[in-house]
Amino acid sequence: MTQFKPCLIVNRLIVKRGSHIAYDETFHKGVNIIRGDNSSGKSTILNFVFYGLGGDLNKLDWSEHALMCDYVWLEAEFNGKPAVLRRAIDVSSMSSMEIIGGRYSQALLAPVENWVKYPYARSKNMESFSQAIFRLLEMPDVAVEGTSNLTIHQILRLLYADQLTPVDSLFRYEGYDPENLREAVGNLLCGAFDAEIYELQQLQKSKEKEFSDVSAELKSIIRVVGGDESLSVQWIEQKRKSFIEEREKLLNAISISEAEFYASKSTDRITIEAQKALYKEVQRLQVSMQDARTAIDGIEFEVADSKSFIATLQRRLDALKDAGLAAELVPAIRFGTCPACYADVLESDDEIAACHLCKTPVDAERARERVVGLINELSIQIKQSERLQIIRDERRQGLIHKYNELTDAWKLKANELSELSVLPTSKVREKIRELHRKLGYIDKSIEDIERQVRLANKIGDLSARKSELDQEIQSLASRVVSLKRNQTDQLRKARKAIEENVIELLKGDLKRQDSFENPQRVDFSFAKNSITVDDHTYFSASSRVVLKTAFLVGFLAAALIHSSFRHPRFLMVDITEDKGMEQERSYNFQRQVIDLSNRTAVEHQVILATAMPAPDIDEKLFVGEYSTLEKGTLNFLSSKRIDQLTEQNGES
Repeated sequence: MTQFKPCLIVNRLIVKRGSHIAYDETFHKGVNIIRGDNSSGKSTILNFVFYGLGGDLNKLDWSEHALMCDYVWLEAEFNGKPAVLRRAIDVSSMSSMEIIGGRYSQALLAPVENWVKYPYARSKNMESFSQAIFRLLEMPDVAVEGTSNLTIHQILRLLYADQLTPVDSLFRYEGYDPENLREAVGNLLCGAFDAEIYELQQLQKSKEKEFSDVSAELKSIIRVVGGDESLSVQWIEQKRKSFIEEREKLLNAISISEAEFYASKSTDRITIEAQKALYKEVQRLQVSMQDARTAIDGIEFEVADSKSFIATLQRRLDALKDAGLAAELVPAIRFGTCPACYADVLESDDEIAACHLCKTPVDAERARERVVGLINELSIQIKQSERLQIIRDERRQGLIHKYNELTDAWKLKANELSELSVLPTSKVREKIRELHRKLGYIDKSIEDIERQVRLANKIGDLSARKSELDQEIQSLASRVVSLKRNQTDQLRKARKAIEENVIELLKGDLKRQDSFENPQRVDFSFAKNSITVDDHTYFSASSRVVLKTAFLVGFLAAALIHSSFRHPRFLMVDITEDKGMEQERSYNFQRQVIDLSNRTAVEHQVILATAMPAPDIDEKLFVGEYSTLEKGTLNFLSSKRIDQLTEQNGES
């Protein structure tokens, strides 16, 4: 079959209570039907699938028997790549998830360290399981203004028609439900969210944050040196020049005073203790400067080496994706002639997957299973390495600042050492001491001026960077606006395709609702969470069920025709008999879905729950046995055991 990406297929669902398996059934591509009496646990199974894929359930969503279980294991394929998802059953929301590449049978034997645990919500140091699943589905990680990034839970809300949600609501019910979030989900699944727009928006946010940081740093520096962004190096140089001139005058005065002292033929000996102390200080500062420089060189080497490592990891990640695509597009290489003896290679009727030349077994399935783990491992390594780069850069900046301070101190002490002269003990000596004190003040002022020169240079650099960032932000904003215009065209086409398929399904309904017999227009709004037919908003309760399911199935049908959709080609429906739906109407809907599935060559999956399976449905479409009140979907050891577990659950 043809595969449009993204494509989500559930292969197997396992629900466990301790070591006991309460549910274990395999699913298939196409239509899957879970059948059974009312209140026999069909909705519980669909909730388990929803939860296992990353949906969020609150306490009221869990059935009494479901809460007696411990874990949900779900084997699924993400764009053909198999993985196992495992979540602990928890009445609290936002539970974490564990993921491992491969099949359920392999996951059972895998060591604990092979599993990767993801939280529900992302953080600075950890990505969420939604990010991991989006990556496997090759879906963009979309940020919604005013809320947060979309999660797999929000996507599944438009792929699951459950019984507790009002039938006139397109999305599964949720208390906090902003309009822009629903619109973002709908637009994304319609393929109207351009990945480049998201990347540019993320880059724009990064530039805006840098612009804010640069502006804050500029203000901080200006507060230190005074003035404003126009503070020029020339002005500071003029101040330094005046201090140097004053310093020269002081040195000249010191020379005259010392000459006067020596002329008096004073017998006082001049001490060199001060020179010795200064010399030792200069030496110490030189050693500290060398150590700081060595540390800076070392960390710069680490930064460069890590940068190369990250680039290598990124190339490997891209190569993994390219390799998977190449394997799908390029058929297996077959030799007509042996490359060693040039004899014709005999064809074999053996159906075992192996190299047709040397007969070495080829385990293509195992290779696909490994891809999931490798993609996630490489992505985590890249994120961890990038965080370490930030830490290294902060250390490097700190070391550079320390090195600059040591350099300033060394220059000051070196100047003092070179200019230190004997200090006489007479009145002339006191005069010379006073002159040296003034000289020290001037030297400190010159040192401050040197710092101001660096700050002024930094102000210039920051001002230039601020201007550059402003231009980049404006350019990115302009590019985003342009792409959004193109995105509007895709959304228009997608909505038209959905409308056409919904109209076809409504026309195929039994003649129970006048407005469904020959509808001309179907309008829907993801933001308003509503749908109308030829401007009609009032329908009978059962017709509302038909309209909602027709919309969800029509959405899926459009995604099976147009590869530009980002719909996962996956749908769950648990409302086929809601609101007094008559048996024949339910049969008709089931047949419509099965017929739609049989007519397409594109991979997809639909999971239906029904208490009234149409009598002419192929047995191959059924999942599990028909459930009853006495024998529900969850298989516990005994009714006595159920009572014990219920009592334990109540105590907990």
